[in-house]
Amino acid sequence: MYSFSATILKFGQQGEKTGWTYIIVPDSISKKLNPGIKKSYRVKGKLDDYIIEKVALVPMGGGGFILALNATMRKATGKRFGATLKVQLELDDSPILPPAELLACLQDEP
Repeated sequence: MYSFSATILKFGQQGEKTGWTYIIVPDSISKKLNPGIKKSYRVKGKLDDYIIEKVALVPMGGGGFILALNATMRKATGKRFGATLKVQLELDDSPILPPAELLACLQDEP
């Protein structure tokens, strides 16, 4: 698991990302998490003491990645734009399984 501190940032006018709250994952960390990968991938770990799983790192061009912070994450950490988080991340290669309800529907209506 890789640890670092990050400041919570927020996009102004940034196309589809306008208004997103996020942290920057340092290049040195993203290159160790999933070497050679330049597209989105999932990580798990902690934001302060809040446990995260199956969270996507989003590429920002030039090899950099961000981790978007949704409302649940912000509320759980109690932190907002400008605050610092203690971050611990590792690659999350666990499978994403479809909900049981979807599988049941597909059996009824293939």
